[in-house]
Amino acid sequence: MEGTAVQRSVVLPASAEAVWAALTDPEQLSAWLGGDVDLDPFPGGQIAVQEDGRLRRGVIVDMEPLRHFEIRWLPRSTRLGFLWAPDDEPAGSGGTLEFSLTPVPGRAATQLTVVERSPAPTALAVA
Repeated sequence: MEGTAVQRSVVLPASAEAVWAALTDPEQLSAWLGGDVDLDPFPGGQIAVQEDGRLRRGVIVDMEPLRHFEIRWLPRSTRLGFLWAPDDEPAGSGGTLEFSLTPVPGRAATQLTVVERSPAPTALAVA
């Protein structure tokens, strides 16, 4: 079974460079994601979003400057003292978030498409 996906698109009156800068700057991305963001903006980099006492962690799995940026969220983990317990599930099992930028021909604008995919439901074991 696959999780659900929600796709939204908006045309922004800004260049792809300006939109990209907003997506890859932790302070500006914080406004979008609704929490404090710590971000290493490169493929394999990490992202952490702290909001209302909750921590959400992810990995940047794809990044093509000015075009595409994909995050795969890690499953929730239990913190043991100062160390995180190992994740039993791979990146992406907590869902994904993709940003795609497309310049609008003939205009000083950029179409931003955001796709959020929830994790696939866990199969229940039948006894």
